[in-house]
This record gives sequence, C-alpha cells and structure tokens, in this order.
Amino acid sequence: MSQYASLLIALPLISAFFVPIIKAIGKKVVMPFLVLITAIQMGMAAWVFNEVYTTGKPIIIMAGGFRPPVGINLYIGHFAALFVLIIAVASFFMAIFSMKAITVEPKDKYAMLSLLLMLGATGMISTGDIFNLFVFMEITAISAYALTAYNKSGEASEAAMKYIVLGGIGSSFFLVGIALIYGSLGTLNMAQIAQLAGRMNPTVAQAALAMLVFGLGVEAELFPLNAWAPDAYQAAPHPVTAMFSAFVVKAGLYALARILYLTHAVGSWGDILRLLIILGTLTVVIGEFSALRQTNVKRMFAYSSISQVGFIAVGFALGTQTGVSASIFHMVNHAIVKALMFMAVGYVALELGGVTLEDFKGLGKVMPLTAFAITVGAISIIGIPLFNVFWSKIQLILAAMKAGKSGVIALILGASLVEAVYYIRLIHLMWFEEGSRERTRIKENFVFGTIMLLLVALIIIIGVAPNMTWNIVQKASADIYNVAQYIKNVPLLPGVSP
Repeated sequence: MSQYASLLIALPLISAFFVPIIKAIGKKVVMPFLVLITAIQMGMAAWVFNEVYTTGKPIIIMAGGFRPPVGINLYIGHFAALFVLIIAVASFFMAIFSMKAITVEPKDKYAMLSLLLMLGATGMISTGDIFNLFVFMEITAISAYALTAYNKSGEASEAAMKYIVLGGIGSSFFLVGIALIYGSLGTLNMAQIAQLAGRMNPTVAQAALAMLVFGLGVEAELFPLNAWAPDAYQAAPHPVTAMFSAFVVKAGLYALARILYLTHAVGSWGDILRLLIILGTLTVVIGEFSALRQTNVKRMFAYSSISQVGFIAVGFALGTQTGVSASIFHMVNHAIVKALMFMAVGYVALELGGVTLEDFKGLGKVMPLTAFAITVGAISIIGIPLFNVFWSKIQLILAAMKAGKSGVIALILGASLVEAVYYIRLIHLMWFEEGSRERTRIKENFVFGTIMLLLVALIIIIGVAPNMTWNIVQKASADIYNVAQYIKNVPLLPGVSP
C-alpha cells in the first residue's frame, strides 16, 4: 500500500498534462478541475501523514524496484509527511481562492503551473537523491517564474526577470556544489552521502556546502539572494503569493537543513553553520527594517515573511536537535499564519482594488471578518501569548540559550519589537481610523470566510494547546537531525560503494 504514496508525485504531473484536454471540454471546467486535483492530493497526503505517524516508519519508494544508490528513491519520513500535507492543504485552499482571484486568461496555463508548483515542492521534500532535488527545485522555480509574470503587467514582468536572474545564479551555485560532492564521494544518494561524508576533504566540503547554501538561498529567500522576493510577492497573483510563503520557501529551507545535517561529519561543518547564522541574521534585520517602511501592505507582509525565514535559518544553524525542532515548529506556524494573511490581503485587493495602507483604513467596518483574520495573524506573528507563533519563538529562544547563542536571543526579541511597530500600526488603521473614501459594508464571501476562520482557529488552537503540534514537530526534527537513523532506514544495496 505504501507504494501508492508515489501518486503524490504522479498525480499533479499527469494532471498538469491533462489540463489542455479539460480546457477542450470547456474553459469553465479548468479551475474546478484544479480544485478537484488538489483535494485528491490533500486526501492522499493526509493518508500518508497518518501512515507515517501511526507506524513510526518512513515510506520509501524505489523507482523501478532498484535499490539505492543504483536506483532513485523517495523518502517520506516524519518531516516529509508533515510538510507534504501542508503543501497539499495550502494548494487546495489557494485553488479555491483562485476561482475568484484569477481573472487573467489563459486560466489553463495558471492551473498547469499551479500543479507543477505543488509537484516541485512535494518532490523537493520527498526525494532521497541530491540531483533529483535539483530537478524538483528547477520545476518549482520555473513554475514560480511563470506564475510571477502571470498578470502580464510591467511590474510582474520585472519581478519575474529578477527572479529568473537570481534563480539562475542560485541554480549554478547548486550544480557546482553537487559536482564537488559527486567528485569527492562518487554518489548522489543522500543516505550514502551521509554515510561517506567524513571522507571528504574539509576544504572541498566547505566549498561544496557553501555553494549549496547559496544555491538554495534563492528559494529559501536568504540574503543576499532574496532581492526577487518582495517584487514577486507584490506582483504575482494573490493565491500564488500565499503559496510562495506557505510552502515554496519551506521546501527550500528543508533542502538546506537536510543537506546541512547529512554532511555533519565533514571537518568544516562548523564554518558552514557560522555562515548560515550570518546570512540568517542579515535576512532578519533587513527584512524587519524594510517591512517597517512599507506603505504597500502586501509588500510589508513579504518583508515580514523574509524575516521569519531568517529566524528559521538561524535555528537550523544552531546545530542542535532543539534548534532543528524550534525551526520546524516556526516553519509550521509561519505557513499557517502567512497563508491566512496573504489570502486575506489578496481578498481585500479584489474587493477594494488596492493594498496600500490607505485602503486598509476603516477595514474593520467594511470587511470585519477579513480585518479580524489579518488582526489574528498580525498578533500571532508579533509573538503574543495564546497564539501559535509565540510558542515557536519561545522554542527558538530556548534553543539559542541551550546553544549559548545570546546574540540569537537578542535578534529574536529585537525583531519582535520591530514587528510590533508595523503590525500594531496596521491594526490601528483597520479598526480605529476612518478611510478617506465613503465605503459601505461588503458582504464577504462565505467560502473564503470559512477558510480564513479555519486558519484562525488553527492559530488559536496551537497557541492554547501547543503540545500535540510540538510532539509532531519533534518527530519531524528527529527525521532531519538523526542522520544515523536516516542511513539505517534507507535500504542501500549492499556491496555498492564508490
């Protein structure tokens, strides 16, 4: 039965090629087809999650029945099972949102690219082969480039071009890193790389890992390779922006963490951790202070997302299991909150025609449910108790204390203060100021309102009772941190060595 998990890759791929046939039946069928496929994907992801977390064993799929490293394998452990589910749920919600938010033709191209984006992110998290990680990363990136430019405006084209240029640089770095690892170890299988990592020359390993960190820095939105992100978030269709923040960046962060911990035996590993702490810190500082000066709310949320990515990267760079657990907890919480906030701000743009601070004045009277959703998301991101992000920030602080990194604690507390400034300003505008234009109350969409309330409920449930989510997260973190168990789980072909 576990082999059916391969449908998580096959379904979106095959469905993307079926979209033109669906279009031939009727243009109006395309977007419902996208909703249907993402719903099926969500059901399969839920089954895989239940299977992995019930049995405690990973699902390993070997292409063609050939055992690795000769064959290519998928590895769906606790981490992959959790985030494949997040990808599928976010894709389903955004597919529903797309039925109203996407008005530019051709919608069939949008549906194809959305399915490929979901496929690429799922593949990045599920693959057990470093070169196939690159292949899935490119599928994700190319789909993201096209979706960024989908609105066909000058702003969208410029944002997509920035993304393409930086993505090309990142891909080049990543390929060079793969080449250095393959040249040193003679294998591309992740489990075997982990098994042999101690053999690498420390200087070569340092160069290879630095290349891989910078290569993944584009998708993970790490400074200095994240210059594309604010423009792309602002110019891309609203559902696409939510998908970027909810899972595309998370796939990049996962790949970064997986490679980092698989190669922990190399002599220069500590230098790479220090590099990642520097990049993560710069990402937080630049993201927070850039968000502070924005007048476009969607762009403000984009910079806020970038800063949260910096927190996650710093947590991974602590080099401890508590740091990994805290980062993954923050990834989960951030995915929920930013899916809510980008959906809400996109819905405001659809109804009011803009996303500047001026458009948000008096929003609480015009669109109270949407304003409430944004308020909950904002309060959570700041780190107020009884909301989900509070707990992941606390765990990051505790992990930093345990690792003796007082600078990381100061970074988290200082960034949270900056967040409080611009988010409280937004909340004040929505609830306590009058807009310059007369606006009547808008009847908010029932389906969109339900999705937003579900996400709000999840934020509050995790905030009030975090233990269940924390237990899930700890299992997911062990999947990355416990490299010896990862090697043991993968059925490597005996007697095959480079």
